[in-house]
Amino acid sequence: MGHIYAQTKNCQFDTFFSSGCAPGAEANSPFCRECKGSGKAVGDEAKCKASAEEQYYGYAGAFRCLVEGAGDVAFIKHSIVSENSDGNGPEWARGVNSADYQLICPGKDPVPVEDFVSCHLAVVPAHAVVTRPDVRDKVVRILQDQQTKFGTDGSDSTFRMFQSTNGKNLLFKDSTKCLQEVTSGKTYDQFLGQEYMNAMSSLRQCADTASDLEKSCTFHACQQP
Repeated sequence: MGHIYAQTKNCQFDTFFSSGCAPGAEANSPFCRECKGSGKAVGDEAKCKASAEEQYYGYAGAFRCLVEGAGDVAFIKHSIVSENSDGNGPEWARGVNSADYQLICPGKDPVPVEDFVSCHLAVVPAHAVVTRPDVRDKVVRILQDQQTKFGTDGSDSTFRMFQSTNGKNLLFKDSTKCLQEVTSGKTYDQFLGQEYMNAMSSLRQCADTASDLEKSCTFHACQQP
């Protein structure tokens, strides 16, 4: 969406996509029309909800939306197709072939999904744990200790911090392999990268796509010393 605004200065994104599934959008929005919900026949309050209850939520959900014919394109990260095709992934991904899908590239022809290095909208690092500067070292130490004990190959098998027993992506993403320390003193914009920050800056120009949490902190009262 940020790239669309940067090129067109148009915040009416439904003029580019007649319908789709963007969990968290207004219930009467075209971007909720193709959402699947939890699968209940009637009274499905999970439809278009920004949570794992909505079957098309998240990167894997967006790809599922594409696979099941509810959408023509999906905005996903580079690993999603391989994680949900060619025999990998949950039940809905059974029979999905990665070769049936292509990446749409800015300014050039589509390429196979494996060519994500040369064809992408933005390059961003993995998700991160954010702390205040004064507790940064303490948090790093605690997480390193817990990873040693409860990580993928941890010493205590009674709990796995990168697995969600009764849900999905509860503590960390279920696809997480390990935690890696970020250099001390690196700011969030340095961590995210200029390409990503430019896209997000464009997106913030549109009121309907700005984060509610971000908007809540622009109230005059929040800016008082």
